[in-house]
Amino acid sequence: MTPIRLHLMLGLAWLVAGMLLGEHMGRTGDHGQMPTHAHIMLVGGVLPVLWALVYRTFALGQGLLAWIQTGAHHIGALIMIVALYLNFGPMAGDESLGPVLGVSSVLVIAATVLMLLLALRARTSDPASD
Repeated sequence: MTPIRLHLMLGLAWLVAGMLLGEHMGRTGDHGQMPTHAHIMLVGGVLPVLWALVYRTFALGQGLLAWIQTGAHHIGALIMIVALYLNFGPMAGDESLGPVLGVSSVLVIAATVLMLLLALRARTSDPASD
């Protein structure tokens, strides 16, 4: 397994989960989980697929920094999505989940900064392609 494949597989799985939640909301008419749905689709699904494309396009490799970026993104996304689901359902409120959402957001932001660093460090074989 490589960071590319992990990002792609988890991203596609989150997209399916987000679509199922969206279908459920549409069928029941209860749109209370709309923020969760949006985060599943973007943070859980679209960003990892984008990361996989960036890794592949720029040959970012499988080094330690790539694995840290991958782990930080997916751990942050999982915590964020579960906390949002609990927050917008009847399970818990902002007072208890606010700090959890803050930590998960910082993880996802850190993963994005790491992706920026990886992209800046990437070498291209054709300088004219930049």
